[in-house]
Amino acid sequence: MTAPFSSSPAVMTGADAYREAVRLDGLGRYAEAQKLCQQLLKAKPDLPDVHHLLGVIFFHAERFEDATRHLKQALKLKPDLTEAAFNLSKVYYRKGKWPELLAALETVHQAWPDRAGILIDIGLAQEQVGDIAAATATYRKVLERDPLSPLAHSNLGAILTRQDAVAEAETHLKAAMAVPHPPPAAFLNMAMLHEVAERRGDVIAAYDALIATHPDLAHAHFQRALSLLNQECLAEGWREYAWRFRRPESRTLDKAFPIPYWQGESLQGHKLLIWTEQGPGDEILLASMIPDVLAQGAEVLLICSPRLVPLFRRSFEGCRVISHDRIHHADSGVTQCTLQASFSHLGAVLRPAASAFPQREKYLTADAAKRATLRARYQSGISDRKLIGIAWHSANASAERQKSAGLDAWAPILKNEATFVSLQYGDHAKNIRAAREAFGCEIIADKSIDALKSIDDFAAQVAAMDHVVTVSNTTVHVAGALGVPTFALIPQSYGRLWYWFLDRTDSPWYPSLRLFRQHQMNDWAPAIAEAGAALSRALGA
Repeated sequence: MTAPFSSSPAVMTGADAYREAVRLDGLGRYAEAQKLCQQLLKAKPDLPDVHHLLGVIFFHAERFEDATRHLKQALKLKPDLTEAAFNLSKVYYRKGKWPELLAALETVHQAWPDRAGILIDIGLAQEQVGDIAAATATYRKVLERDPLSPLAHSNLGAILTRQDAVAEAETHLKAAMAVPHPPPAAFLNMAMLHEVAERRGDVIAAYDALIATHPDLAHAHFQRALSLLNQECLAEGWREYAWRFRRPESRTLDKAFPIPYWQGESLQGHKLLIWTEQGPGDEILLASMIPDVLAQGAEVLLICSPRLVPLFRRSFEGCRVISHDRIHHADSGVTQCTLQASFSHLGAVLRPAASAFPQREKYLTADAAKRATLRARYQSGISDRKLIGIAWHSANASAERQKSAGLDAWAPILKNEATFVSLQYGDHAKNIRAAREAFGCEIIADKSIDALKSIDDFAAQVAAMDHVVTVSNTTVHVAGALGVPTFALIPQSYGRLWYWFLDRTDSPWYPSLRLFRQHQMNDWAPAIAEAGAALSRALGA
């Protein structure tokens, strides 16, 4: 499109240049719009509206640091420029800077107190910083002003669901869905409520209702996939699971390689490129299918997280393993591959039903010398006592509280005669110290092992254990993949991951695991007591 006038500042007034920058931004011609604003600021650096516009343009171009800098400068020059504070909040949201987002929104709310949408955004930010009580109060405040607000009803219903207040949550979610065009989140939150209430058929029905009106909503298909997989409807679940690649936030290698996807045909004569796509726990879990692929005679190039490379190289002989950051190197071998699959593509081919899981005792191999050294160190002077590895905290961003089981409640486990070794990643010295004092037990915290830096060292530490007791975090995957006898504490609903399935006390992924499930959300006492009694029996007490 030809501009209606020259974009040269020499023949354009400042107002014209500003309007032209707005127009170019609207057309997605961000570089040209940025250039105009920068020329204006070069002539006169202290123009708050231009800094504001430039911040918006950088935001649209996804240059978030530059956007933040100019929006802050606009507010410094003109503190009452509420639009700049509002747009700055958008940047913080995209960057996941929740405390900063909350502060920016509170500033906006002071200037625009009648905008209910700002209050709803404040509630979301309060949830993200962990202030659930404040978020609950904020949503109730919105409903006082607008009793029909579907977003406030939906968000409040979600909070109440996580608190196991199912009846009140359902009232709010039904109100959210009663409006002519209910927000998709209301259906998603209702599905979660059905999960918590263990209405298993209703879970899928809620996703089906949403997909009927929003057939291309990737997140709805993805959540439906998780529920199908959770209920062991594996073939259909894996098919739906492919929708995760269509989510806006998806950052995978799905379209990185011009190579056909493996559909289950013979692998003889093929070089198969396999790439991982999720966190280390899921990578370890789904790596259980690598031996199946190798058994079919394929030459395999495996791309995984950098910190898993040493462990996977030792464990999967005949499989070339490289890290994600090496895929574009000339010697990566990617260009020689004839087929590709993500780990979850493997699931669709190799795990279409519960009967397709092999009873494989283990598939990862720890460094034997490191294992022996650590075991000798931990048993120094008390070689007749069993080593029990423990982990009680999950750093899962969306379900940390539900998946974690505070060490202060572990008396039934820690009362056993054994040497306990902390397998908990992160700094939990205060928790360990308190448990030692409260229960009079020995808990070794080995600072030389850092699972966040070296999973290979961590695997050797886990392999040194006689038993492991852990919540659902990376520890359980490492222990299960190594074949260490493990008791896993599994949340009742919210925070329970799909691959633990429903009701089972065993895991087809890890034959060495025994699952101890919550009977009620947020109440770990019965599961911990059951695990403690089982540990006593295992130790011969």
